[in-house]
Amino acid sequence: MPLGLGSPNGILSRRTAIFAVLAAAYFLSQFYRSTNAVIAKDLSADLSLSASHLGLMTSLFYVSFAAVQLPLGAALDRFGPRYVTPGLMLVTALGSLLFGTAHGFAQLALGRALIGAGMAGVYMGSLKVFSRWFSVGKFATASGYLVGMGALGALGAGTPLAWFNQTFGWRSVFLGAASW
Repeated sequence: MPLGLGSPNGILSRRTAIFAVLAAAYFLSQFYRSTNAVIAKDLSADLSLSASHLGLMTSLFYVSFAAVQLPLGAALDRFGPRYVTPGLMLVTALGSLLFGTAHGFAQLALGRALIGAGMAGVYMGSLKVFSRWFSVGKFATASGYLVGMGALGALGAGTPLAWFNQTFGWRSVFLGAASW
């Protein structure tokens, strides 16, 4: 394997498993960023949201994501990505669950804010892990693979999400993502 993540006996190494989890989380991070654009019509119809509600609720992902960055850096340095990143991923799962079960704007907005706050640690936590594992040359490759997985998440928030939303509904998207 180009990153040295494989195991000599062909079984996935611990690093490979952790890399896969981080890549899946970054996939979800990029996926969550774009979901509201695809499900906006259904959200508006189901919860009687105005364009202002949609805009505010959508922006809460980015506001909470940004607000977490400074304490995130300190937490990653003090406690390490082993605890901080999974902890924030649990915040995302809670937010996705809250969003998927929302029956009003306030619950929807809180869910979206929690998703953003939780996803804030995925990229930086991954880079912190990679900085410990890889040399400078392999760090760039690992980061590139991670960004590639994120791009797939953004693509997944297009036609695949539209199909899933039409077939199963927007609530299923978020409830499914919460359990992923």
